[in-house]
Amino acid sequence: MEIDLGANAFGIDFHPSTNLVAAGLIDGHLHLYRYDSESSLVRERKVRAHKESCRAVRFIDDGQRIVTASADCSIVATDVETGANVARLENAHEEAVNTLINVTETTIASGDDKGCVKIWDTRQRSCSHEFNAHEDYISGMTFASDSMKLVATSGDGTLSVCNLRTSKVQSQSEFSEDELLSVVIMKNGRKVICGTQNGTLLLYSWGFFKDCSDRFVDLAPNSVDTLLKLDEDRVITGCDNGILSLVGILPNRIIQPIGSHDFPIEDLALSHDNKFLGSTAHDSMLKLWDLEEILQGSNGKSGNTSGAAEDSDSDNDGMDVDDGPSKSSKGNKKKTKSRSNLPASTDNFFADL
Repeated sequence: MEIDLGANAFGIDFHPSTNLVAAGLIDGHLHLYRYDSESSLVRERKVRAHKESCRAVRFIDDGQRIVTASADCSIVATDVETGANVARLENAHEEAVNTLINVTETTIASGDDKGCVKIWDTRQRSCSHEFNAHEDYISGMTFASDSMKLVATSGDGTLSVCNLRTSKVQSQSEFSEDELLSVVIMKNGRKVICGTQNGTLLLYSWGFFKDCSDRFVDLAPNSVDTLLKLDEDRVITGCDNGILSLVGILPNRIIQPIGSHDFPIEDLALSHDNKFLGSTAHDSMLKLWDLEEILQGSNGKSGNTSGAAEDSDSDNDGMDVDDGPSKSSKGNKKKTKSRSNLPASTDNFFADL
């Protein structure tokens, strides 16, 4: 199931309980589509949410609203039922906002091109935390709810762990030789997986973030632009060769290809019932893959195994031993992004219209 969006989509997200999928486009538009297994995608709504590219999309408030983040430094909330722009923060960040994730039911996190991460309380409509651990754009974020820690990756080649209870950067990895582009937490919180520009997956043990404990190189040389956790043992990768792959972690192996686009993958998301995988790429296509059908053929397949053979390593995975961020030597690589010169943000979240 697929549809031509008419422009490249940077971000997608599925509604948490109904068959709706949202896409944020490079031209600043937000598209909302309805889908089912027996028909094509049908567009429900098209909204001009931002002046510049819409880089990230997330449903909030049990799916009643969609929050989008943009290169124009704004964060906007749109009503799902009416398409109305219900709240807007023009200067959420000093630089273009690149990433956006749900943290709790009432908080979201945003990351910008300068390396700043902010936590927003959607009830109080205010910025509750701000972290400045990185020197380049925030490429990916994920959240460990049990420990209230946010993990971020950056174009500066480092990974950071931000503690929301103490409002401090608890840990930061040493500089990787390549940009870190994506991140997920797996193995019941014991492993952090990062995708890199050279195609290597870096595996970090929780609490030991200075350096990775394992590497998986079978996707190289294609950069791993996005990662999507399927379960505790399997992750879906989206690479710049347009290939979607199902990858096993510890033992590390490519289990099977899932699908492809003609151009680099931009974003991945799972439907509320895990039946469909959504993917966008630089070909302006939104594709929905029937995961139930695709994965039926993967049972019993071992794939190509490399790296660690079992879910074990020499680290004590249960301990938080990294007491503070390391001062990493930074590389010279820098991803070029369009930047806005809007003034610094206020602390008010979504000024009422």
